[in-house]
Amino acid sequence: MAFSLSNIFKQKVTKVDPEIIEQLDFKGGTKFAKNETNIVYADVEELGGFSYLKTVIIGDTSVKIKRIGCTLLFNFKNDTIKLNSDNTDIESNKIKGTNVYYTEIDFELDESDAKKINSEKVIDIQYNFKNIISIFKTI
Repeated sequence: MAFSLSNIFKQKVTKVDPEIIEQLDFKGGTKFAKNETNIVYADVEELGGFSYLKTVIIGDTSVKIKRIGCTLLFNFKNDTIKLNSDNTDIESNKIKGTNVYYTEIDFELDESDAKKINSEKVIDIQYNFKNIISIFKTI
């Protein structure tokens, strides 16, 4: 039997029960998409005359990204919109007393993209965090 330091320091992954996520009462956004263990809330907001997309991921997604941010793809039937995060530092926060994480990310959004997202049917969305891709089906 071999000894390995990587086994000692390996991050332990705990599964999140989807029922716990559904029971959480988050009133800070509109349910937009989900996958097996996460729910995405998304709303187009305006600040100082400029639109932006406010998103919150609640579930087992835990990220800590410095200096590069992330991207978000909106996939339509015949088109795709790619948005860049407003902030280059992204960090998930654990919800006290649970193994559920809360990740808030704002994205730069121009008026034409906002209209398209609100008016056309979005098939799915895709977050790209460094080397992690998370796909969510719209609700």
